[in-house]
Amino acid sequence: MLQDLDTLAARIGQLVQLVRQLQAERTAMQSQLVRMEQERNALRDLQARQQAEHAAATQRLAEHSSEVDTVRAQADASLEALRAQAESAQLELRLEVSRYRADYEKAEQSLQTSAAESARLRAVAVAAKERLDALLERLPGAPQE
Repeated sequence: MLQDLDTLAARIGQLVQLVRQLQAERTAMQSQLVRMEQERNALRDLQARQQAEHAAATQRLAEHSSEVDTVRAQADASLEALRAQAESAQLELRLEVSRYRADYEKAEQSLQTSAAESARLRAVAVAAKERLDALLERLPGAPQE
């Protein structure tokens, strides 16, 4: 029976040692669990920050895209206005050139008419002078050549 008690005491000693070992492992696992929970929380925080940054970047991108669209629309409108203005100015210039051309042709025709009239008047004046000279020569008391 003593032997049974020794065996039982040895067995209890082994159980106590096993319980202590299991408690130590439990403590190690609990601290590892705490570290893992802290790491998980840190990763969650990192993910939340990254999602917030992503959302902010997406918002900025949308704002910039909207601004670019607005500027592009304004530029297109300005370009169309400038094209219309250029076409209007070009049409005005063509009309002005046409008027100047017509005025030039009219002035040139008037000049040609005036030159012809002037030539005709010179011829008439020469003819009249010759007739006057001839008439003056025939008058009594005119110097004879």
